[in-house]
Amino acid sequence: MGARLKFKIQGKHRFFVRALLVLIPLLSIALSFFSLPLEVAVPVSIAFTIIPFVLDRFVFIYGVLHVMPMPTQGMLSHRLGTSWFTENTDTIDELGFVIIFKYKDVAKEAYDMFKAWNYGKVIDASENIAFRAIREGDGKYSVFVYPGDRTESLQYSESLAKEIHGPSSHINVIVAKFYMQFCFDYSSDELKTKCIESMPYISELLFNVGYVEAGEVKTYSKRGFRLKNFIIRDRSDSKLGEIERRLSWDDPTGKLPEINQSLVEKVNKRLQENT
Repeated sequence: MGARLKFKIQGKHRFFVRALLVLIPLLSIALSFFSLPLEVAVPVSIAFTIIPFVLDRFVFIYGVLHVMPMPTQGMLSHRLGTSWFTENTDTIDELGFVIIFKYKDVAKEAYDMFKAWNYGKVIDASENIAFRAIREGDGKYSVFVYPGDRTESLQYSESLAKEIHGPSSHINVIVAKFYMQFCFDYSSDELKTKCIESMPYISELLFNVGYVEAGEVKTYSKRGFRLKNFIIRDRSDSKLGEIERRLSWDDPTGKLPEINQSLVEKVNKRLQENT
């Protein structure tokens, strides 16, 4: 059998359509008995009473805004930068990437957000935390971090909306997600180039957040996150995601408040002394 014909209408018109489909038959029946002979009025009235049964042919469309876990204001104001880390700079064992914040409590907020993206788990095998690196050319790179598709949460939002509006409703889920873009110029930094270019050859990328204490970077969690899916591609690659395509590389210097810039310089100096 072929598919049944359906009429799609915006959900905000649902009450009006339902009322119309009930009132029109009632009014028509009443008028037919006043204006038509009895032998005509009866079949006409029967025909009009069938009209409400077409109601199940209407599919009402509803829009649902699904907001992925978002950052706090502190995360936006007190982000200092990033760093690669590894157990062995020769073999690049246990390669990781850390996002550094000014304060420990802000690092906790960031950790909690990333953990929410990954449904409270440490191991991410489904790319709930999307980590995308882009080769921009001339030793420059961009790294994007944002929530992945997270289909479980989208399906939950859709099913919840259907419970409210009815199983025959059509739900359009609109997704709002936060992204981070980090831009790097590694043209004169062999070690960092080696780190980012090692991504295709590792099976797991460690991902963590950190904070500055006494001029040193400390990770908020010893465990961090273990990403199983991550990508590095050329800027010219046709498979770039929508976010990566829309945002080009930008000069990373001079974008921090002066007080944070001085703190970054202090941390970098300490790192160089300990390297």
